[in-house]
Amino acid sequence: MDEYVKFLIIFLVYFALVFPISTFIHELGHALPALILSKEKVEIRLGTRFKGSGVRFGRLTIKVQPFSGFTGVVNFNISKESNAKARNFWILILGPMFSFFLVVGCYFVITYNELPDVIDFLIRALMFASLAQFTLTIIPMKYPIFFGAYKGTPSDGYRVLMLFKKDVT
Repeated sequence: MDEYVKFLIIFLVYFALVFPISTFIHELGHALPALILSKEKVEIRLGTRFKGSGVRFGRLTIKVQPFSGFTGVVNFNISKESNAKARNFWILILGPMFSFFLVVGCYFVITYNELPDVIDFLIRALMFASLAQFTLTIIPMKYPIFFGAYKGTPSDGYRVLMLFKKDVT
């Protein structure tokens, strides 16, 4: 197979399948504790231009834009009350932790199983995408301009740091 065609197929698989799955798992890591620890409605949104109503499961709404890539957010209310810091901490930190758990799970699946080549490739791709997602979301930073839809927004690690900054000063 021509190398350009192979590259195009791999790129499309990442963009259409691997990145959205990795991002959904990450956002689910934020959404589940938000649902458990609050009475608020929670929305997972993959992509930036979704116009539909999405799928609703009780207080959780999931909206997916096809070919959303790695862009995703969870909408929920972060309480400003001082007694809500622990709750907000878990909601913020579990997104990156779900990404990390996915990395570990994928590693064990590919290490201890004999898989067909295509399945092995997809699981490895998911593992590396989730590792990148974990790393880029746990580091406290505001995303630079080349992060596209995320430019200027704080990472999960930065938001956790700011959550406790008042206690430090």
